[in-house]
Amino acid sequence: MGANWIDFLSKAAVFLSAAYLFYHFLLRDDANFLGNRLFLLAMLPASFLLPLARLRSPFRSLTVSPEALVIADSMPPVAAGAATPFVSYLVAFYWAVAALFVLRIVFHLIHLYRLQSRHPHERLRNITLVRVGAPIPPFSFFNRIFLHAAKNADAGEIEQIISHESVHIRQLHSLDILLMELVLALQWFNPVAWLYRKALKETHEYLADREVIAQGFNADGYRLLLFEQQFGAKLFEFASHLKQSQIKRRMSMMNRMQGAGTAPFKIILALPLVALLALALAEPRLIIAQNTAADDGKAVAPKEDHQSMSDQKLKEIQAKLEVMERDLKQKLSATDNPEEKEKLEQALDDLFRKRQAVMAEGGMAMKTEVRSGPPLDEQKRKELLLKLTEKETYLKELYASADTPEKKEKAKQELDMFYKKRQVLLGESGMAMKHAEPSLEQMQKKLQAVHEQHLKIEQAMAQEQDPGKLKELKLKFEELARFEEELKTKIDKGR
Repeated sequence: MGANWIDFLSKAAVFLSAAYLFYHFLLRDDANFLGNRLFLLAMLPASFLLPLARLRSPFRSLTVSPEALVIADSMPPVAAGAATPFVSYLVAFYWAVAALFVLRIVFHLIHLYRLQSRHPHERLRNITLVRVGAPIPPFSFFNRIFLHAAKNADAGEIEQIISHESVHIRQLHSLDILLMELVLALQWFNPVAWLYRKALKETHEYLADREVIAQGFNADGYRLLLFEQQFGAKLFEFASHLKQSQIKRRMSMMNRMQGAGTAPFKIILALPLVALLALALAEPRLIIAQNTAADDGKAVAPKEDHQSMSDQKLKEIQAKLEVMERDLKQKLSATDNPEEKEKLEQALDDLFRKRQAVMAEGGMAMKTEVRSGPPLDEQKRKELLLKLTEKETYLKELYASADTPEKKEKAKQELDMFYKKRQVLLGESGMAMKHAEPSLEQMQKKLQAVHEQHLKIEQAMAQEQDPGKLKELKLKFEELARFEEELKTKIDKGR
């Protein structure tokens, strides 16, 4: 869940940032304030809904073999507890900060309620006018207007203030701000979200300024009122203030209010941009590879227009298998029921075969084809050697983690087959491996180290009481004994 949630929030942040950049460069200076407001509002829910859409990207694809796909579908989903500790802590920290932002909204609402209850208020048509004793800048919240009316206050200025705040009330700007605050609680980590909130509030102020001037108030007197209202502290960040945006920019926008603007035509350009962005962030298309196997055991290389299974997909499948294997081993060590143990051992064997199949069919198996052309260039040589090294490391880890003779034998056969295929592939690629034989002295040192390890395991077996661990020690003891015999034979031949 943690990784999925982080992915969702990241995609929502990308959509929100793209919407703001579109507004900033194409709509911000346009006089169609209503169109700008509707665009900003529409992109808020769209930014969170588009990442949830199950879209397939035309730009990215993921090719998997039929066998690996069947295995992946047959596996149960990994439990939520399987997330890494770092991801869990990161998600917990995110929700803690988001909860603080929600509490901040609740605190401001309570503060507004207490402010109204402590000061005289009156009904003015369908508006509640709250006269605050402290010198504060006027602001509105839904159908309430909060202002400080001094004894020497000019009645004309009060009327302009009420007219301005009434526009915020009629057009439900407070609802926009509450929605933006909730978005900010979810996107607090995204710096563009804060700029988005500022842009939405500026649009509110432009709409209110236009309405006040349209009602017949003197434009010069209204501008002077805006300058006067710059003095005083900001009280509520998500209330509609008369002094929200910068005065210089508001003055500039007032000179453009006569035109209708071209925002509706510009907004049309956002539709293809949003569609392209949604497809670019969509899930890759799943392509089933049509691979065939030759009689000599070599797999035919996939078509050039397909890609093998991606490393990310392969790691996800392997992670699921590892979680399942760990759970099965824990259950096996915890049970004393013979029938249950037999079932769990059988399940482990099946899981081992699945891991082998994923390795062979999921893009890590050796796929060779006869080469008749020139040797590989330096870059392709490095890529091939890197892939071979990863394959060898994986097989060695599989061999070391095998806990039964059958699994050991299967892993050993895989390693032998890998070495043979590697020699053939490198020979056909013009870069055959040259292995230096170890010296007699090196083999004698290796034999001494193996013998010492052999004795340590023998001592541990004599002291071990747990049947399960004793079984594992016996397997290691037998394996070391065989290896020790092989070393002795090589040393005898080398003398």
